[in-house]
Amino acid sequence: MPESQANHSGSGEYRQMDTASAQPSTHEQFLTRFLAIQPSLRSYVQALVGPESDCDDLIQEISLVLWREFPHYDSQRPFIAWAIGIARNQVARYRRDHAIRRRRFSDQAEAALGVAFIELEDEFRERRSALRTCLGRLGPKAHELLRMRYQQGMDLAAIAHEQASTVNAINKSLGKIRRLLLECTGRAQVLS
Repeated sequence: MPESQANHSGSGEYRQMDTASAQPSTHEQFLTRFLAIQPSLRSYVQALVGPESDCDDLIQEISLVLWREFPHYDSQRPFIAWAIGIARNQVARYRRDHAIRRRRFSDQAEAALGVAFIELEDEFRERRSALRTCLGRLGPKAHELLRMRYQQGMDLAAIAHEQASTVNAINKSLGKIRRLLLECTGRAQVLS
């Protein structure tokens, strides 16, 4: 059935569904666009509010606002630009609601940062893809060191203690892993 496909309606009967004209649902359209830009959006928000903030809660709130406002999204504009604009407004609301007076950047710097994230989104996507490929080539010990250092935020002394190693050995191992990843991602980007 190339142009149509049998669809079971649940009442014991089958009907034909035209798959050639099937459009993705609003939910699918949103998720496709959102998941593609989510890492850049997170980085942008974290740049504005800092890693020590409630960044995860703020990203969740921004995601909900994006979903609620998606029916108003103009698909002629880049999704990242629209999302960054909403994120910037949500960050301002977050600061106001939490009485945060100290800001990391001026209004002009925040706007410039937003433009930079928008302009570099394609390059970021390629780099993330290359990094995922390269991370897949690392062994389990390297993955564990990276997880402890960058996901859990452990300092070198804590990692050394947990791994029954020295701070110097952990530092050298992480340095070697970073060099390998840098070389690998550089090669992957040249090839693409």
